[in-house]
Amino acid sequence: MKSILFLISNKYLAIVLVLFFIGFSNSVLSEEGDEVDKGKDLFQSKGCVACHTIGGGKLSGPDLQGVTERREEEWLKKWMKSPDTMVFTDPIAKEMLAEYMVPMPNQGLTDQEVIEVYSYLKFEDSKKKEK
Repeated sequence: MKSILFLISNKYLAIVLVLFFIGFSNSVLSEEGDEVDKGKDLFQSKGCVACHTIGGGKLSGPDLQGVTERREEEWLKKWMKSPDTMVFTDPIAKEMLAEYMVPMPNQGLTDQEVIEVYSYLKFEDSKKKEK
C-alpha cells in the first residue's frame, strides 16, 4: 500500500514540476517576444528604416541582414548607443563613414531600448537561418 501511495505522489509531483517548467519557459519566451516587438517598433519609430533595410539592400546606410553575425554584440550595442562618438575612435565606424559618407545620428536610445533593438535584429537574423 505504501509503495502505491509513493508512486502516486511521485506522479503528481512530476506533473506539477512539468507544468511549472512549461509556465516558466512560456514566460521567458513571452518576455523575449516583447523585447523583439519593442525593438521592431523602435526600429520603425526612430527612423532607422529611412537609412537601413533588413534584407532589402543598401540605402544611405548598410543592409542590416546578418549584422548580428558580422559584428559582436557589445560592439553593436555601443554603436547603437553612441555612433556619434565612435566615428572618431573606432576603425569599423570610420570605415563605414568613409563608405556611406553619412554619419549615423545618435537616436538617444536608452540602455533598455538598445537591448530591444538588438533583440529585434538578432530575431531577424535567426529567421534568415531557418529558411
